[in-house]
Amino acid sequence: MITIHKPEIKKIDKSVQLQAVIKIGEKEDTLWFEVENKYGEFLTDERADAFVVGLLWKALEYGYDIHVLSPMSERLYYTVNTFLIPIISQIHNYKKINVICEQLASKPISNTGAVGTGLSCGIDSFSTIYEHLKSDKPKNYQITHLTFFNNGSHGPHGKKKTRSLFEQRINISRACASDIGKELIIVNSNISKIVSLNFQATHTLRNMSAVLALQKLFNVYYYSSTYHLKDFKFSTKDSAFYDIFNLSMISTESVSLFSSCTNLTRVEKTRLVSNFEPAHKYLNVCTRAGSNCGKCNKCLRTLLTLEIIGALEKFETVFDLNLYYQNRSKFIKKVKTEHKFDIFLKEIYDEMVRMSI
Repeated sequence: MITIHKPEIKKIDKSVQLQAVIKIGEKEDTLWFEVENKYGEFLTDERADAFVVGLLWKALEYGYDIHVLSPMSERLYYTVNTFLIPIISQIHNYKKINVICEQLASKPISNTGAVGTGLSCGIDSFSTIYEHLKSDKPKNYQITHLTFFNNGSHGPHGKKKTRSLFEQRINISRACASDIGKELIIVNSNISKIVSLNFQATHTLRNMSAVLALQKLFNVYYYSSTYHLKDFKFSTKDSAFYDIFNLSMISTESVSLFSSCTNLTRVEKTRLVSNFEPAHKYLNVCTRAGSNCGKCNKCLRTLLTLEIIGALEKFETVFDLNLYYQNRSKFIKKVKTEHKFDIFLKEIYDEMVRMSI
């Protein structure tokens, strides 16, 4: 059994934490989400939603039911038990568990009506921002706030290398948010220490637990899609393949979660982003370092796409183009020989064929 006690809000120096005592089997711990003081008023201790979603993978891995000792959103309780747990259990061959809660809340939490999305400064992130800053979107669906989460994407919790990479990336995101003219909300958490599972397979629920911790702020939140909807599948390796399902299942009466730009391929997103001026200064796609290394697969994939669409020179300040040209021929050969086995290489290959390159 995993037991989640009533969430509490505690001030810690210049930050504020939403925390809950949890018990996993016989071990007791505290899971927390931390924001700057000025965002503390938006932390949501009236619901245990963030903790239920954040701990769901751990519960499935251990085969433990989740016992919630405080109110949780009725919609979340229903969708998680009825749809999400059965599907994930089937995909991963887990034991079917249950979320048990005797205090269900059907009334939405009053919030500011904010609309948020993450600012990683990658192609997916920028495409979401570019699309939802447009005036043709209804006012209540235009982005008002940007976020940056420390939930495991930068490495294992507490490691010096993880903290260093987080700081490098957050500096880029801070500068970019300032140029865009939107507030950047940073959420730290110890969830990666407690969950300690493969990030790629669990990132959707991990990251959205941070959003659910801020239900007094957000009414709408966009999670940038990785894959086109045509590539939808239930995968054990990457939850992004079925984000559009996951996000619907963990939305609540208070906040609607959307998988954005699912109608676009990565090539189409790159074309979109090439017209977004802040991206020319802050595009950061590398998984190896805090800035673009210029020679890993993600960097080369992006660089070749930018060249194909005629936008390479716009990004000369964030990539070493000389390094790219040294590796270009080898990577083009990789695209031609491996495109049948990789979704993103296939998109690039198809574009090369279409452009007669």
